Amino acid sequence: MVSKEDVERTLQGISDLNTEMGAWAIIIPLVFVVLVISLLLYCYWKPGKKSSRALIGSLAVIYVYSGFTILSGINEMGAASAWVGAVALWAVAFFLVLDMIFYWTEIRLPERLDLKVISITLMATGIFIYPLLEIALGFTWPRMVLFGAECPTTIFLIGLFIGSIPKVNKPLIVIASLNALAVGLSFALNGAPFDFLYAAAGVIGILMIIKDFRIIFRKSPVNTVGRDQAARKMQI
Repeated sequence: MVSKEDVERTLQGISDLNTEMGAWAIIIPLVFVVLVISLLLYCYWKPGKKSSRALIGSLAVIYVYSGFTILSGINEMGAASAWVGAVALWAVAFFLVLDMIFYWTEIRLPERLDLKVISITLMATGIFIYPLLEIALGFTWPRMVLFGAECPTTIFLIGLFIGSIPKVNKPLIVIASLNALAVGLSFALNGAPFDFLYAAAGVIGILMIIKDFRIIFRKSPVNTVGRDQAARKMQI
């Protein structure tokens, strides 16, 4: 559990980093947004290994970058907290690289309405709604984060994984959802109320894992051609 002082130091570190980076603090997240949206549309247009790996690989790069931004705040956060945060994000990047190799996640526009609505809503939240809520709550530039930082990026990732059920990165959807709930709630209750969105994404991820547990963790993989039809049958 983080303290209010921890959250304040984190926010100050964010402000200092954004100020130091200048225009690049906005340009880099914008590049990330254009990249992931373009690759997401590519996945929806031509679902398969090539498109899925391209998007998963881009997210791995983003998490590596995000880890370095956490590490840059070592003076404000302290060595232990900064290294733990950075290594955690690099671990996510590692799991995404494994995903590229073993093709755990197949990204496509889901046929199931619930998966489609939840997935697109969470992805839009990570990219657009999260920073708008920061501003609405008084956390304006440079005291705010954009896509590419842990919280909004992981909201997007959880949404992406939910839309990929049942062919999804099993360990990472569980880890990301649990971490979002724990970290999001801790920060939201101690001075960063916009992170209730992060916690909510974690709750939704956990509920979807429970709801579709049998089709996500079944031993025999579902044929991707009829995966959504199979998912609907499991619910009847």
